[in-house]
Amino acid sequence: MPISYYILQLPPFILLLFIVLLFAGIGIAGTYLFRKYGKQNYKRGHNEIVGFIFAVLGGFYGLLLGFVVFLVWDSANSAQTNAGKEGSLARGLYRDIKYFPGTAEVKPLMSSYMLFVHSIVEKEYPGMEKMEPYSTFNRKYFNDVFIEVEKLDAHDTRVAQMFHNLNDLAIARSLRELDGSSEIPREIWLPLIIGALIILYMAILVDVESRRLHITVTGLLGGFIGMVIYIIIILDHPFTGKMKIEPTEYNTILQMEKAGE
Repeated sequence: MPISYYILQLPPFILLLFIVLLFAGIGIAGTYLFRKYGKQNYKRGHNEIVGFIFAVLGGFYGLLLGFVVFLVWDSANSAQTNAGKEGSLARGLYRDIKYFPGTAEVKPLMSSYMLFVHSIVEKEYPGMEKMEPYSTFNRKYFNDVFIEVEKLDAHDTRVAQMFHNLNDLAIARSLRELDGSSEIPREIWLPLIIGALIILYMAILVDVESRRLHITVTGLLGGFIGMVIYIIIILDHPFTGKMKIEPTEYNTILQMEKAGE
């Protein structure tokens, strides 16, 4: 199981506190050690060029963070939208089958459809939370629903509409699977982390007369970077963690089926 799964199992506040303290601690410890052991070789005249480079690098790193945050936010928002659309289509299809004339004719279809709904709630969403890869098992129950629909009268306009809605559900389901399997690649995480360390190092090199002020400012900078990294982490996996997307509409279908609605 990926390490990101275990990280996201932490309560959001604890995870935020850990990441913020980690980056703030790097800034504080680095500043303290530099001022104690390294500053004797640092000339005050170098401060101007260090400050200029720090400003330039800070601007570029801010653009990088902004780009990644926008990327994961858009992806998470898209995942929420696709999951909601899929759930609405599934709920509408349930009513199409439930109130289709001829109970005996659609009874096998309803049985297959409810098995599919149960598989979504009990297997697919838990599997997505654990970041497990998809297999043919995930498609079995859904394919069975198609097979049962094909057994109905194809000339009936209501069956044609049902088949159309089922195809729309298949598209929405595929989009959800894609949202669940996509994540920020290591090739992007690497410059994010290295960039954070470079920015902190440049902040450490800036000459500040007050040691306490220098340590405080660098710690705050590290903490702020940690907050942005935290946002990226929780948004990168919308189906995992304490803030994960739930199969709300599918659960509603199970409740409706239990109540006979």
